[in-house]
Amino acid sequence: MLSPGELIDKRYLISDHLGQGGMAYVFKAIDQHLDRTIALKVLRPHLTETDKERFRREIKTLASLNHPGIVTIYDLGREEHIYFTMELVEGGLFTELGPLETEVSCLQEFLKAAITVAEALVYVHQRGIVHRDLTPRNILLTAQKQPKVMDFGLVQLAESTRELTRTGLTLGTPQYMAPEQAEGKLTGAHTDLYAFGAVLYKASTGVSPFEADNDQAVLYQHVYGDLVPVRDLNPWVPEGLEQLIHHLLAKKPEQRPASGMAVVEQLNSILINESQKTSRQRLASPSQTGYYAAGPYAKNLKPIWQQKLAEGPQWPSSLAAGNGFIFLGLRSEEIQVRHPADGSLQASFEAPDEVNIPPLLHQNTLYALSRDGSMSALNWPGGKKRWVKQNAHAIGVIPAGNNLLLSRKNFLEKISPDAKSLWRYETESLVSSLPIIHRLQAFVVTQEGWVHGVDAVTGAAKYKIQVGDMAATPSAHNGQLYLPERSGELHAFELSKKEVSWTFDLESPLWASPICWQDRIFIVSWEGALYCLSSKTGHEIWAQSINASVTATPVIAASSLFLATEQGELLAFDLINGKLLFKDKVSTSPIQASPLVFGETLIVAALDGTLKAYQSS
Repeated sequence: MLSPGELIDKRYLISDHLGQGGMAYVFKAIDQHLDRTIALKVLRPHLTETDKERFRREIKTLASLNHPGIVTIYDLGREEHIYFTMELVEGGLFTELGPLETEVSCLQEFLKAAITVAEALVYVHQRGIVHRDLTPRNILLTAQKQPKVMDFGLVQLAESTRELTRTGLTLGTPQYMAPEQAEGKLTGAHTDLYAFGAVLYKASTGVSPFEADNDQAVLYQHVYGDLVPVRDLNPWVPEGLEQLIHHLLAKKPEQRPASGMAVVEQLNSILINESQKTSRQRLASPSQTGYYAAGPYAKNLKPIWQQKLAEGPQWPSSLAAGNGFIFLGLRSEEIQVRHPADGSLQASFEAPDEVNIPPLLHQNTLYALSRDGSMSALNWPGGKKRWVKQNAHAIGVIPAGNNLLLSRKNFLEKISPDAKSLWRYETESLVSSLPIIHRLQAFVVTQEGWVHGVDAVTGAAKYKIQVGDMAATPSAHNGQLYLPERSGELHAFELSKKEVSWTFDLESPLWASPICWQDRIFIVSWEGALYCLSSKTGHEIWAQSINASVTATPVIAASSLFLATEQGELLAFDLINGKLLFKDKVSTSPIQASPLVFGETLIVAALDGTLKAYQSS
């Protein structure tokens, strides 16, 4: 095996050993001619001529391909070592995009990557090429999360597949192998689609479709075993994606999607459908990132209508939407349903007390929590009460697949749509926050500043940590939990290491939650200091002084941050440099509810009942 420091063909300097397979070693190397870092794959010595031929076929196959979703070949070596060089892909495995959740930026990232892989399969299948070993290790991510299909060591040209299978030779990775491949039958493009389904299953849920004690048992399960439904393992996987994965994992090839292009079309449809759902719950997602998939361009905002209600929403409430309508939970003990086109009233539903949490429309039921702790479930759109729980001590509710996750007096509870308890996790002290969910973990904060982490599927306790008292609900993004102490300190807690990775002190009370976008965190203090921080280090990227008090959590859309103040102003800032893009006086009354992004419309509601909508001119 080659060693670091060794020079190959007077050009490639070996710097590190990256891995190895049955036929080859992979190294990180420096191309001294072009001064760039590359991956170098060299054939193992003492292999048979058949293996050598398979390796040469891999090189030739890869070198003939030109697609953004396929690794690029740079050079071929034919002297002392049989090797080829290719682009170095170091962003991790495709499955590291999961387990999947409903935070829209993560979901978009996942689906866009899946679309790229499906398009790459379309590309190779149209050229008569079948990969035959599509696994997470053969779909790597760049630093920008762009997937690259690689390692065509088991590729067979479609016309030669029949000859290979006659020999009884079975090649592939058992956890991702199609039934026909496991049985040594004819393989083709449908075999790759099954493997892709298995990769999506693993990425979505965190586990492979079939697990067993040995490879033969795994292969048997692929042929005869029953698949555990995706949403049984991860309720936050969109129903459309679950259906597609199950379709791809059909036992019989003819029952799978007709082609990779059909998969691309279905993934695009899921992406569009899920991106439209971000307005349905507080701060756009169960992880409270505040990121909306679309929205108006801030620099050209113009008012399009204004309505005057008797009263407006008060902190910590906000606006929500669903099925083409806006929902407002009001201090006047009612839920109002309004049209986004002109703000006109569609319906009004009575509540037991002030509605202090955003209404939630979920599975054709409208849920409302009141300040007295009661929880109501109303049929949509009629408004007939399905059930009411008085003295429920309800604090917050978010979707959990087809069910609901509810924070209550001193516990976190998962309930069914008919209010049946599915599991309950008890805390030692009173809960003070809405629940949030990230990477299949649910989090809730108690009054003493304890943060409890719970398995979001089973309710099993995972861990708890203590920071200071929190008024604002935490948020979570890219494996980190962001904890805003009331006193002004923001802590980034890394879930994998279970430790605080950095702390930033705003030196002013925090009533607004931190919000997340790509590798940046945005936080605004009560005294109006707005900061953009690096999510990796906590270092300041830019800062702005608002010159106004802030209670409402900002939101992000269309590369802009929208922020409302206690002085009744709406402001918008550029996410990259913090430049002020827009400013308007909505009301002389405070705005304590977060703005709502609804398609290409931005809607704000002041405490005095002023309801105003904006669009780009």
